[in-house]
Amino acid sequence: MKRIVICCIITVLIFASGVFTLIYTSSVTGNIARELRQLREDFLSGDTEAAKAAAQRAGDKWESFREMHFLTVDNGHALEITMTVKRIQSLLEKEDEEALTECEVTIELIEMYGDEQLPDFMNIL
Repeated sequence: MKRIVICCIITVLIFASGVFTLIYTSSVTGNIARELRQLREDFLSGDTEAAKAAAQRAGDKWESFREMHFLTVDNGHALEITMTVKRIQSLLEKEDEEALTECEVTIELIEMYGDEQLPDFMNIL
C-alpha cells in the first residue's frame, strides 16, 4: 500500500512540475516576443538606443531561460534562437535594417519553440 501511495505522490509531482514548466515556458517566450516587437517598433520610430536596450533585455531573458531548460528541451532550436538574438544585437550596433528581418525570424522561432513544448499528440511521438 505504501508503494502505491509513493507512486501516486511521485506521479502528482511529475505532473505538477510539467504543468509549471509549460506555464513558465509560455510566459517567458511571450515576454521575449513582446520585447522583440518593442524592439521593432523602436527601430522603426528611429530610436536605436531603445531598440538596443530591448535587444539586450530579450537576449538576457533568453539566456536565463535557456540556462534553466538546457537539460530538458531540444537544444537545436534553442541554439538557433540564441544565434539570431546575437545577430540582432550586432546588426543594431551597425544600425542595419536587416535587424528587422532577424527580429521577425526570431519572433517566429520563439513562438514555434513555445508551441513545440506543448503536450500534444504529435509532440509526444
